[in-house]
Amino acid sequence: MAPLLPRTVAMSLMGPFSSELSGWRRRSAAAFIILWIGAQVLIPLWQKFPPPDFRYRWARYSWGMFSQVRPRYEVRLFRTRGGGAAEPIPEVGRYVRGYRSPDPMREAAAYWSEDEVLDRFARLVAFIARERRDGYTYVATVEWISGQRADLSERSELRAQAAE
Repeated sequence: MAPLLPRTVAMSLMGPFSSELSGWRRRSAAAFIILWIGAQVLIPLWQKFPPPDFRYRWARYSWGMFSQVRPRYEVRLFRTRGGGAAEPIPEVGRYVRGYRSPDPMREAAAYWSEDEVLDRFARLVAFIARERRDGYTYVATVEWISGQRADLSERSELRAQAAE
């Protein structure tokens, strides 16, 4: 009897299957590759040109597999009177659910850029100051934890003076 060659041993162990992709396996592999590449192209486009207006918006990464659109920061909301110590904002739960002023609160919100985070808190302290009308200065301190843009300082402070 002649010795078995490695190829015939492998063929006998694999049975009727060959090493080539065939039929539904080939179509499944092609569909997966097309979906993967499509996601790598469409996700950054979605981030940079969001619907419904499709205007350009800054996004941190250019490929979908590396996309990370959530800025990480820590925020403190408090009020001061004439440069004094930080005081808690009364009834702050009406404005930010679950937050206790002036304790720091870590967030990783679904915002596209750091500018939107700053805009959100600038509008929040302005609204609180406008509503309270007690003469205090309302402050939001945003400290970036990681990944902030190079042109931003590590800490941003937003202030709004309440009228009496």
